Amino acid sequence: MWCGAILFFLCGLFFCCSHTASAGRVIDFQGAGKAQREAASKEVKQEKAHASLQEIRVGLLLGQKSVLISSDAGFSIVEDGSSKVLTTIAPNAAIKLEGGGAGIFLDGKRLSGASLRLVPQRAEGVFQIGAGHYRGSFFVRVESKGLDLIEQLSLDDYVNGVLAEEMPASWHIEALKAQAVAARTYALRSKGRHRSEGYDVCATTHCQVYGGVDAETPATRAAVAQTANQVLLYAGKPAETLFHSDSGGMTESREALWGAGVPYLVPVKEDVQRTSPWQVILSETDFLRKLAAAGKEVGSLKKIGLSPLVIGRGDAYRTPSGRVSHMTIEGSKRIVELTGSEMRSLFGLKSTLFDVKREKGQIVIAGFGSGHGLGLSQHGAERLAGRMKYDAILAHYYPGTKLEIQP
Repeated sequence: MWCGAILFFLCGLFFCCSHTASAGRVIDFQGAGKAQREAASKEVKQEKAHASLQEIRVGLLLGQKSVLISSDAGFSIVEDGSSKVLTTIAPNAAIKLEGGGAGIFLDGKRLSGASLRLVPQRAEGVFQIGAGHYRGSFFVRVESKGLDLIEQLSLDDYVNGVLAEEMPASWHIEALKAQAVAARTYALRSKGRHRSEGYDVCATTHCQVYGGVDAETPATRAAVAQTANQVLLYAGKPAETLFHSDSGGMTESREALWGAGVPYLVPVKEDVQRTSPWQVILSETDFLRKLAAAGKEVGSLKKIGLSPLVIGRGDAYRTPSGRVSHMTIEGSKRIVELTGSEMRSLFGLKSTLFDVKREKGQIVIAGFGSGHGLGLSQHGAERLAGRMKYDAILAHYYPGTKLEIQP
């Protein structure tokens, strides 16, 4: 799916100027020699020619009125759509970019029209943007709500910024490696998800939480390096490697949750049952009030229709894993039906693997696990990591997929 992604420029622009220190933080190429301008433009063109397919664009900061930017390597500001270097910024010197109807402004002076690029002078350079630190290069665009900053970086640098945001860095290295492969594969499959907005993925839970360099640790970097370029494929394409916090004892099938199944997202039984227990207790009054607020008013409560929870056993109310498919609430006015997902959203439940009981004027909702239950269970992977390698963990949660290296 990634092969159709548009190639962009990345990193590596290396420019030296003898009067950097004396001229201050900004070097104006209009005043520089012709040979210097041509050398810088040549480097940008070379980066364009060698851009890797395994790069990703992240919608990092959107709708910013202004932004402070610096780089430990220094960087060039390049006209988007060409190789023209507009100016360069010395290492560790901060600039302020602002967006307006007339274009992009550098420290109050108009620099460009609708978009430009920020290219580090060394490939390993790190940008500081606001309080965060990031690798790669950036596209800066003026949109109706302000400046959008889109980071372009290698896929594995992206995974480095994701891993500790999605799984504790202190966990077993085999669990971290399994999560790294899942995150990398999910990113590849998701490339272009935000194409209409000018980037591949966002930096939030809508795609994957991404924290840049500040999220990296020695353990997560090791997990990414030891699984470099490895992805899970099904029928030759990146698998939909969904993951969640804890299955509670059995993962869910995609078909049961969303109606359309895939062969590798099916119920998988864990070796430990009823994990991550939780409980929500409400008075009947509060329970009925919440239902009414959601348009499900039933009057006074008469009966709750839901079978008892048995993990791994489905019935008319439950999916094969035991999660709630739907349930009924019978009142003096009418009977309403709610899906498990509606119950979860309405009452703030951690999962749909739950029981509901009526006890002494209270409604007790007790369940297990956390998250949608599809694919890899992160807590389950941590438990398995003591006796399984990461490839076996992945085979356990995504049966039928193949672990392969993508160049």
